[in-house]
Amino acid sequence: MIKKKLYAVLLAVVLLAMNVSLVFAAQPLAIHIEVLETIAGGTEPFIASGAAVDDGLVCATGTVVETAATSKETNGPYTKLWITKRFDCSDGSGTFDVDMVVKLNKSTGTTTANWKVVAGTGNYANLKGNGKLLGTPVVLGVTIFDVYDGKLH
Repeated sequence: MIKKKLYAVLLAVVLLAMNVSLVFAAQPLAIHIEVLETIAGGTEPFIASGAAVDDGLVCATGTVVETAATSKETNGPYTKLWITKRFDCSDGSGTFDVDMVVKLNKSTGTTTANWKVVAGTGNYANLKGNGKLLGTPVVLGVTIFDVYDGKLH
């Protein structure tokens, strides 16, 4: 009898703890970021939208710069690029860094990647998230329109 009551109390405590943790866990919010990149490098403006912006999790505008990049040429139709980008919010709220391994199609100039937030400052010191990148050339070898879609929390 005492064993059954003890199990019932333990079960109630576990269920209560699970419900409390679910209430406090941040739900991932959708993010959509657009950047017109210059292949030669430099700092470009970005525009962000989606629930993550609407809820104030991340800023709507700023600049982005490549902080690290390495590449590996292949004999096949693709080149692999390891890239880190820093997004600097125009409202002064902070920065966040995104790492990605980019697959560049040598003939079409399109790029695809999975991205992940790896660091942040200011309001973004604890930012987490990931998603996909699709890059479409505007002027082949000169500019590319990058679209980042994913979730942040």
